[in-house]
Amino acid sequence: MGFELQAVLRVDDLPSWAVDPLATGVSRVGMRGRLVMLGQGGRSLWNRMEGDKVSGKDLFDDFSIESVRAWMQAQHPDGSHEVVYPGDTPIPLGRLAEHVGWGRPSPLGLSIHHRFGPWIAHRIVFLTDVDLPPTSTEEHDHPCDTCVGRPCVSACPARAVGETGNFDITSCAAHRIEDGSKCALQCIARNACPVGADHRYGDAQMQHHYRSGLDSIRKWVLR
Repeated sequence: MGFELQAVLRVDDLPSWAVDPLATGVSRVGMRGRLVMLGQGGRSLWNRMEGDKVSGKDLFDDFSIESVRAWMQAQHPDGSHEVVYPGDTPIPLGRLAEHVGWGRPSPLGLSIHHRFGPWIAHRIVFLTDVDLPPTSTEEHDHPCDTCVGRPCVSACPARAVGETGNFDITSCAAHRIEDGSKCALQCIARNACPVGADHRYGDAQMQHHYRSGLDSIRKWVLR
């Protein structure tokens, strides 16, 4: 399906900080079953969608939801599932991603993966009553701990990326909406990260992601 990152967790084994939002935000379908997380790493999912000529405003969300629906129908027609992300359930995605070994916090304000670097994204989380085998997680060293020179810090023209890891989102947003900003449709600091550089998004994918949030940033900064 194009989802390089996959994790299956037993709901009964989830920590309380993950269970509590689920218990109040879903209809309890599969609450005694499995929590499944799918994510993208690099360009493969985008390439798959381009090949399938997927279009629309929320193409990643729509594609992910439809992919899971089709997979469930084909592989587990008697099973039930309920999507909790994308959606309104306040599930702590970043914390869950770290819990399953997908990434660790970075100075960029993004999770960083040991293989894909900052070029990852959480795409869909769903509950199911299908008895899927839980996946194991691996511990990896934090890539930022051994990074020489931290080029993401010096590359950021807004000085939003700090050595201590505290990302200044206000400075970043203000710089992105400046006239002629080179950060409007890309993140120069993110591009400078050496981890997972081979998996960096292509121009079309980069512009899609950054263009979709630019109007929201303008409204937020200029409110």
